[in-house]
Amino acid sequence: MASAPRPRPPNFTLSEQWVLMAATIFVCGFLGYVVYDAVMATASEMLQRLLVISPLILIISVHWLSSGSQFSIPIPGSEPGAIHRAGGSPWGVAFVLLLLFFLISYQPSLLGFIF
Repeated sequence: MASAPRPRPPNFTLSEQWVLMAATIFVCGFLGYVVYDAVMATASEMLQRLLVISPLILIISVHWLSSGSQFSIPIPGSEPGAIHRAGGSPWGVAFVLLLLFFLISYQPSLLGFIF
């Protein structure tokens, strides 16, 4: 009984294996960098939005923690005599922070608009 000749697996030399390994590492590294760059761009956009909203979240959380267990956001002027009390609500501080953020972030376009 004659057996069929077995095909030999291709023999790569050591230099061919190194070139193939280096090319694979280079391609994987490049693709990893592209994915990393996209993920970091998305994360920075989301973090920027969080940093914009964080002063307002901080003011609301401090007010909530100082007022007790119930969550209520007082509207200025809703109670009689509320304007005469010292240390009312933090809405004025929140408004000033938002105004400062707006003025700082749009400073170049506002300077071009004014002058």
